[in-house]
Amino acid sequence: MKVIGINGSYNSNGNCAFLLNTILGDLEQKGCQTEIFSAYEAIVDCKQPFCISCSSPCNKSCYGPKLTKLFEEMKAADAVVFASPVYFGTMSGELKCLFDKTRDIRANNALLGKLGIAVACGASKYGGQEKTVDAIHDCMLVDGMTIVGPSSSGCAGHMGVCAQMNASEDEFAISRAHSAADRLYEELTK
Repeated sequence: MKVIGINGSYNSNGNCAFLLNTILGDLEQKGCQTEIFSAYEAIVDCKQPFCISCSSPCNKSCYGPKLTKLFEEMKAADAVVFASPVYFGTMSGELKCLFDKTRDIRANNALLGKLGIAVACGASKYGGQEKTVDAIHDCMLVDGMTIVGPSSSGCAGHMGVCAQMNASEDEFAISRAHSAADRLYEELTK
């Protein structure tokens, strides 16, 4: 089983990366193959980083090699974990740009039914994390993905993994990240 993480933060060693590493580390211990990709690197590598609705389906000539590789990895994965910092109450621009560019793979049902988890980290306790998770869920649903929440073993949980920075010190968020990995693994092995 292959699970990829997409870091919607510019910071490759920050809070989102920490939470992705926690979730994917648990999945690796269960035997999954994992890898983390940067939404920022994939988007800035594009000839046209922002979707301008230039054609339908997407004009893939505006894709860069890193975005093309990331889309191939997304199609090949059994599950995708999306992580974003909270920017003005929603996901980062980099992650939104990535979702905007999924029009072509959505048209080919490449993500239809694929499992996914949303992760958000904000600067304060009520800093917009659940709104960010909602926004990520909305994009996942448009792409036809199946959302997996972090509840496991009959325990109800949040809609996604929500943390307050510094995520490495947020014990509740870390416990939800472990629970999300368990829940995703349950779904992967059904």
